[in-house]
Amino acid sequence: MKRRACFATLLAAAMTVSMAACGGSGSSTTTAAADTTAAASTAAETTAAASGTTEAAGTESKAAGGTTTEAGVEIADTTDWDTDAQFNKAMEVMDLSNPVDGCDEKSLVMSTHCTETDSNYLYLLAFQKAVDTLSGGKMKVEGYANGQLFGQSDALGAIRQGTLDIANSDTALLGNYNPAAGVLDIPYIMTSREQAVACAQDEEFSDFIDNMISGSDMHLLSVLPLNFRNSLCKNMDIDSVDDFKGFIMRTPEAPHTIAAFEAIGATPTVIPSGEAYTALQTGVADGLEGHAEYMVLQKFYEVAKNYVQTQHVFTFTDYVMSKAVYDGLSDAQKEVVDRAAKEAQKVHIAYTSEMYPVRYAQLKAEGVKITAFDTAPFIEATKDYREKFIADNNLQEMVDKIDSHK
Repeated sequence: MKRRACFATLLAAAMTVSMAACGGSGSSTTTAAADTTAAASTAAETTAAASGTTEAAGTESKAAGGTTTEAGVEIADTTDWDTDAQFNKAMEVMDLSNPVDGCDEKSLVMSTHCTETDSNYLYLLAFQKAVDTLSGGKMKVEGYANGQLFGQSDALGAIRQGTLDIANSDTALLGNYNPAAGVLDIPYIMTSREQAVACAQDEEFSDFIDNMISGSDMHLLSVLPLNFRNSLCKNMDIDSVDDFKGFIMRTPEAPHTIAAFEAIGATPTVIPSGEAYTALQTGVADGLEGHAEYMVLQKFYEVAKNYVQTQHVFTFTDYVMSKAVYDGLSDAQKEVVDRAAKEAQKVHIAYTSEMYPVRYAQLKAEGVKITAFDTAPFIEATKDYREKFIADNNLQEMVDKIDSHK
């Protein structure tokens, strides 16, 4: 009931605002490998600069918009974040005019493992509203948060088994079904959030990933850009690649993240998200990795205080639909779903674009140290893995497309 009440409140507020205003192919030739090396070198330079690897890495400087820059990241001057108000503000970017005619009634079940204050759940709320409005009330989405139905890995399995209509996961997990679907999650392939947003909005990437997972009975609705994954460590002295040798790092079931930490001599250990806090608290793991929103909402700052800015992978999440369910929709229903997914993605991007500096401020307020990190050795350590993965999966063309969005 809490979920429905939350949605009703947000929906009413969004309607008030509205009324007041009234994812390829490539080559694995020697030339491509050379291009990849050059691209990785450029990425290393750009990411190193972004990560604070210059002599001034440990300094703070004022940035525009009420933030400071520390260890290469923007940190807000305030810890205040009203989730409902910020979501309602983001909802204003949706265009739900011109509803689709001729929709038959249809109910869909949508699941996320994330909490009701997570940006992935807010995408769910936006998608619910868009589907309802664009279908003239004929189509409904029943949404569940907090892993009430499934964790993210199990949700993808349920999609394939036909027991769930729409699931949320990290895009990295799609690589377990087709390695090429993890193209956006390659270590150090992204150099900024702006580049990541541009890739997420580029339909060439969405179409490519959709094609890669279609054989696993999944249809991609949206790719959602979040932020860089960094390393939260219990040991306050960790600040270099060498410090991670023998380090037990909790990771999700994400092939690229696992490979990245193996490359620097760490011991990545797959532990479900729901067990990660206890694993860190009891010493089963020395640390875990993820983006700042995840760290705050899961309160990992209670058991570890050193947030090392490794920026090893950029976090993208996704919502995928059962391909059998999608293929069974009428043309009008497909149009509703497709348009709703695009509008909900716009809401998510608008919301997260202002959120991350505040999440960093909240971490600092909880006593977390934001630690500068020289990414160049990490980039070099993952070079062979990165080049081999790109060549083996014929991804050079897609990597060039990623680079074009820098």
